[in-house]
Amino acid sequence: MAHPLYQTVCENFVEKVAYVARRLPSMTVMEESSFIAVDCGLPSDTFNVIVASSLLAPEHIVGTGIEHFIAKRWPVAMWYWEDSVNTRVVDTLSAYGLELTETHMAMAANLRMARLMVSAPQGLTIKPVIDTGELRQYGAVIASLFGARDEGQQVRAYFDLLSQYSMDHFSALRAYIGINNGEAVATGSLFLGHGAIGIYDIVTRDEYRRQGIGSAMFAHLIEEARQFQHRYAVLQASPDGSSIYRKAGFNPVGMVHTFENRAFLNAL
Repeated sequence: MAHPLYQTVCENFVEKVAYVARRLPSMTVMEESSFIAVDCGLPSDTFNVIVASSLLAPEHIVGTGIEHFIAKRWPVAMWYWEDSVNTRVVDTLSAYGLELTETHMAMAANLRMARLMVSAPQGLTIKPVIDTGELRQYGAVIASLFGARDEGQQVRAYFDLLSQYSMDHFSALRAYIGINNGEAVATGSLFLGHGAIGIYDIVTRDEYRRQGIGSAMFAHLIEEARQFQHRYAVLQASPDGSSIYRKAGFNPVGMVHTFENRAFLNAL
């Protein structure tokens, strides 16, 4: 039987991935009974996302969701929220170029008890993103994950598009940057969903990793989340990287699987 907070994690993720797209005319959201798909208007599988609520009939998702992106020859990532994925589903999705690439752990914590006591590294300041210049800096840190690959350019283009609007336009999304000696070196965000606060985008530039910056950002996000009225905070973590989240009071509630079609597109 699924953990009672498993659905809460999924619902927060669905709200989050569709939130920006519902507010920008260049992006679209497609909703069906078994999935929701977000087309960000760019060839980016960071922001082109399908979230499957059921894979009992994966052909339906393929026919009305995945083919939308295949027709455009655009990359897309499909997230599926179950503890396991059966062989028939994998075979069906593989026929349309989707490969299982990652499995993450869905985690949740009661914000009344969640806390991480760490000291921020000397020289690090964590602040909310309040203007368009800082939003571009935020996007540049996220883009750094991809090095010279095209996805990094698309991520920058995505945040350039968002920076045409004030942060008030995205009031449920709270973004934070870590500044070290005047340079943006880390990011993190909160999404204020209906049922929980989601913690996302904890990223540190390669050259600043293993200095405690990511842990400091995570601790800061927890304290920020505790200022709201939500009872729970949720996130997704790689199984190998979950120890810091467990230390802060987050517990596993299920698994989430990511399928991608980038390799398929590259072979066309």
